[in-house]
Amino acid sequence: MATQAKAFYDDRAGTRKLLAVPADPKVVAGLAPHYTNAALGDVTVKTQGATTVFDFGEWASEVASKANPDGTVSLYTTASGLDGFEFVIGQDGSRRTLTLRDGQHVYVMVES
Repeated sequence: MATQAKAFYDDRAGTRKLLAVPADPKVVAGLAPHYTNAALGDVTVKTQGATTVFDFGEWASEVASKANPDGTVSLYTTASGLDGFEFVIGQDGSRRTLTLRDGQHVYVMVES
């Protein structure tokens, strides 16, 4: 168990080194102001100065940006206790999307 815990924290530390905090303004400029998913609900994108926040109603978090090796860009939540949720920016036809994956599910939040 100690080895797994160390690997987990080492991985998170490695990811944190790749994050841009605050999120890259060019990335933020391309976001929709609001996204929705039937299972997850709604998220409102708020920009306050250089800070970008994802507001889910029940909770909110500043996000950081990360350029991925495959050319996509991700936004990561950074709030204490809620950090590490990765939303990959994408497009579904003419609508902008944010995709969240967990071990078994893929959730696509669509611009609304």
